[in-house]
Amino acid sequence: MKNLSRVIACAIATLAVALSQPHAQATQVPSTTSDTQAPITGWFCPMHQDHTSHESGRCPICGMALIPGNPYDTRDYVLDFTTSPAAVAPGTPFTMTFRVRHPGTGEVVKNYEVVHDKRYHLFVISQDLTVFEHVHPELQADGSWALTMTLPKPGYYRVLSDFVPGGGAPQFLGRTLMTGGFDEELESQGAHLEPDVVLRKTVDSITASVELDPSPFVAGQYGHLRFMLTDATTGEPITDLQPYLGAFGHTLILSEDLLDYVHSHPSEYAEQEVSKGFGGPAVTFEGYMPRPGRYRSWTQFLRKDHLTTVSFTFTVLALEDAVRTQP
Repeated sequence: MKNLSRVIACAIATLAVALSQPHAQATQVPSTTSDTQAPITGWFCPMHQDHTSHESGRCPICGMALIPGNPYDTRDYVLDFTTSPAAVAPGTPFTMTFRVRHPGTGEVVKNYEVVHDKRYHLFVISQDLTVFEHVHPELQADGSWALTMTLPKPGYYRVLSDFVPGGGAPQFLGRTLMTGGFDEELESQGAHLEPDVVLRKTVDSITASVELDPSPFVAGQYGHLRFMLTDATTGEPITDLQPYLGAFGHTLILSEDLLDYVHSHPSEYAEQEVSKGFGGPAVTFEGYMPRPGRYRSWTQFLRKDHLTTVSFTFTVLALEDAVRTQP
């Protein structure tokens, strides 16, 4: 998902900072080069990619450590995706293999930035948005990534790779997988979402209530999901969330047509208690809403060594519709 206006804006902002501090010394790191682009060194926030800097530090919005790379290279890297066996049978283990190549040189990428404890986040989601998996392939000696898993039912799946190649820009690359034994049309597998009327659900030991801010979400703006978590049995506020991949929660938001996404984590400034071991009951996620439509979110919390996934469905309005519906 590319947003040209935001890329241009952050480029201008970064240039302005550089011009205002002509004698600032930045630690140099190797950056991506290609046959058509001169080396560029910069730092950017993995979650707020419109914040860039000419030196290392932390994002002033969320507090995440900035990572080195080339935030202005908007090209997608080349992703080769194969399965073994080639024909995937539902209910049977199979192996997915991913090989990432640089778009300019064609060379296999072997260096990746660590973002929330992992170098490669992978989401596997059924076309109807009823199956959700957030998993992490293992890096192989030849630079490829591999993961063995089992799909629960026949049909179409979207396989979404989320990573930051060393010296490059964040990548979120999707591929489609169809299981064997499925002979229906793709259209029949499409999601037809209905927004949740009550934004409160109980899953496992957690009752999660979420407030949308603004409500409803507006395309072209940042939105917040503000969770309040209580114990499903006692009703008491939960204060024993465990850190999961370096945060007290993870959220993926996906559009009904599977084209637009938000992968979000709680603000690092709100994560000060991670070092103390436990969190809750309030957890907030932020994401840029790309365009109008219906979306589903999957939010994961770790409690008592058990990973719980809570999903909600909501609508994102066009700006003109949001203005029209204001009282």
